[in-house]
Amino acid sequence: MGFNLIYDKSYPPNTTDYAPVVRAVQAADADIVYVAAYPPDSVGIVRAANEIGLSPKMFGGTFIGLLSTPIRMQLGPLANGIVNSEAFPDAPSFKFPGLEAVMKKYQAQAPGLGIDPLGYGYVPLSYAGGQVLADAVTATHSLDHDRIATYIRTHSFKTVGGDVTFGKDGEWAKSRMVFTQFQHVDGNDLDQFRDPKKVVVVWPPEFETGDMIYPYSAARK
Repeated sequence: MGFNLIYDKSYPPNTTDYAPVVRAVQAADADIVYVAAYPPDSVGIVRAANEIGLSPKMFGGTFIGLLSTPIRMQLGPLANGIVNSEAFPDAPSFKFPGLEAVMKKYQAQAPGLGIDPLGYGYVPLSYAGGQVLADAVTATHSLDHDRIATYIRTHSFKTVGGDVTFGKDGEWAKSRMVFTQFQHVDGNDLDQFRDPKKVVVVWPPEFETGDMIYPYSAARK
């Protein structure tokens, strides 16, 4: 895509101190820093980036941990400016038919179960997967795996996660991955993360709910 890659490294899975990793990234002086990290790594890297003062023009990537509401609450304003990929954000552009009822039921039970209190990162598409399977079983009057798979490959489905159609490779016929940016987070309370203006969809245009604050340093103010 025309980018000049100046730093491309991985770190051992048992890493707990991310300061040396982030210092090496900072030394590379890249315009864009893209990170792919699981939950513990997400927390460690974001904290280290703030402590060291990482200052690229854009910072983000695939921080799996930042899909989790408790981790968002833990990091609070440290996440400001990060651009992250998501499959299902809590955004006005993703309010598909039936979603509100599912999320209301989930969120009523979540506190007692000690799980993510909001759940948008995982619940809608998990429920949608069940809907796709149920529709296929009902339509084929069968539990035969091949018949069900053939039906799913050749039909579209209306779900709480939106309309679902699969392409020849098994992925969505049209991707609905989006990029969001944390903006104006000013505390660690849960209620602010109920506000879609704190985690704004900045790409693609058809799902956009706000403008990206650029560069990263401007979003950190």
